[in-house]
Formats: sequence, C-alpha cells, structure tokens
Amino acid sequence: MKRCSIETSDIVLSATLKIKGYKLDRIEKQGNRGIFCFADVDPHVLNDFDLGKCMVEPVAFHNAVKALTTATRRI
Repeated sequence: MKRCSIETSDIVLSATLKIKGYKLDRIEKQGNRGIFCFADVDPHVLNDFDLGKCMVEPVAFHNAVKALTTATRRI
C-alpha cells in the first residue's frame, strides 16, 4: 500500500486539501472517524492552514465536507 505524506482525521483540513487539488489516496476507518490520507502535500500549505491563512471558496468547502463525510460512512 502506498504511503501518504499526511494522515489526518481533521475533516476541515481534509476538505481544504481536496479543494486545493491534493490527491486523496484513501480513507481508513477508526471507529466512527475517517483517517484521510493525502499524497505529496506541500508543507507550506499545512503551515498556512495552521496559521489561518488558507482561503477556500465556501460552497466548495461545504460540498467537500459533505462528500468526505458520506465517503467515510460508506466504508
């Protein structure tokens, strides 16, 4: 199985990465939570996210959160 550069259960971070165009490699399930695995994430994007400097379009963000939630439930 391919290793991902970041694994997170943070759905807000995951939705942001999806909108920014990063490839979601897989979703693993731990209890009711999803662990989202992304490849080749630029560390600068993570830093901007942590500092509150990451801007995304609100409707796209909402749709990404819903899609990730639905995908996690299906596993």
